[in-house]
Amino acid sequence: MKPIGLTYKSDGELMVVHLCLGCGKISSNRIAGDDNAQSIMTLLETSITLDNPISSNVRNKGIVLLTRQDEKAVHRCLYGDISRWG
Repeated sequence: MKPIGLTYKSDGELMVVHLCLGCGKISSNRIAGDDNAQSIMTLLETSITLDNPISSNVRNKGIVLLTRQDEKAVHRCLYGDISRWG
């Protein structure tokens, strides 16, 4: 399974979208506490560069991939509201 982007679950939970390199199945899974936050942020860029057949398959599954415009919201999901820190 290759991570290809990020999406939100209906309740606003951040999810990683994966592509099975064997069969092409698209799935999404919750992020875990021990996932690397910088790698998760990098997935925003990955989703932008997906080739058209893969991005079409993702859309056909009803999954909306997050983009650069969602960067601040993803950052808040991962790190909390850092503006309160100082």
